[in-house]
Amino acid sequence: MYVISQAVYDDCSLPLFQELVGSNESYYLWSCDTLAMDRFLQSAQCQSPVVFVGIKDLLQGWSEFNWWQDHQQSGVISIEGFARRHPDTQIVLFTSIEKLENELNEPNLHIIPWGGDWTNQRAEYSLIEPVLDKNFDSDNTYISLNRHVRAHRLVALSYLFGQEYNRTGVITYLNNPNGMPQSFLDTVGWQFGPTHDVIRESILRGFDHVKNNNAINLDSYNIYQEYGQGATDNAGNFENRLRAMYQDSFVEIVSESVFAAPSFMTTEKTAHSFYGCNFPIILGGCGIISHLRELGFDMFDDVVDHSYDTIANPFDRIVAAIELNRTLLLDTEHAKSQWKQCRSRFISNVDTIRNIYSWYENRTRTKLTSVLEQMTLRTPLGPH
Repeated sequence: MYVISQAVYDDCSLPLFQELVGSNESYYLWSCDTLAMDRFLQSAQCQSPVVFVGIKDLLQGWSEFNWWQDHQQSGVISIEGFARRHPDTQIVLFTSIEKLENELNEPNLHIIPWGGDWTNQRAEYSLIEPVLDKNFDSDNTYISLNRHVRAHRLVALSYLFGQEYNRTGVITYLNNPNGMPQSFLDTVGWQFGPTHDVIRESILRGFDHVKNNNAINLDSYNIYQEYGQGATDNAGNFENRLRAMYQDSFVEIVSESVFAAPSFMTTEKTAHSFYGCNFPIILGGCGIISHLRELGFDMFDDVVDHSYDTIANPFDRIVAAIELNRTLLLDTEHAKSQWKQCRSRFISNVDTIRNIYSWYENRTRTKLTSVLEQMTLRTPLGPH
């Protein structure tokens, strides 16, 4: 097996991949090193009739998916080209992305999702205790934590401020050393439709608050150096910085890394909402709520309206996620009362998240077995 570039804190996907592929021709890559990934996919020459490729992390690089213009993420286009350059090779692709078949459908490419980045730091997260010691004297209902500048985060933040949801929430945004964007329309390439006049005015009004840093908590650019033990130490950041924020809140608007693309990845951002024991409203890809239910999570459907999960238009999905849960976000006493009634259910969700590793491993083995049977391949790849 060749490691082209290795992800930090991958103590789940890589060991499983090594076991399953054995001595067969195989390659492991970390997509955050976009240059190394692109070089490999463009230049690699497959030597075997069956090749195994494991790509950890996102497939959009730093080029955001535009729902109105794009059909595939940038990394998906590279993978598609790789498969087409090797039409006589059966390529088994292990990926952190769910629903990748929505973007990629080559006859010689077989997709096996092995779980998103919330499977990182398994040992560290096993030591985290759930945030059950809530501060019921807090004036805050919810938190919305945002770091890297992504279009959906800027839209959501702007809408929250434009509709004055910031009155009951703690909203963070990355203090970018390059400065805040000064024009919404120049920064976000999304397209307002004819039914979006009111939404548009709210978002543009709220954006003025965001760009002027009004009533917004600026996130530290160097959180891992300040609150963790090294690069992307998300477990350390949770304990040293985020735990206090979860103690003072009861709901979270989770801004995942992928939102508009047809496929998605689940990260530590969703994991923290479960460990933090907040009611989750998740701004992730279409279907992320359904995926979490499949994993066994209680999504509190009697408290949180998740019907936004199936709405394709990114503007409409963000607005629906917020407006469908208006009372939960704005009525602090209501949120506290609901939380007290659901305390035991939050504990059950922590039990569930501690077992996602075995769930993903079992699914990976099952899908691999199915792929090999479909190819009528019988090679010794270890237990699967």
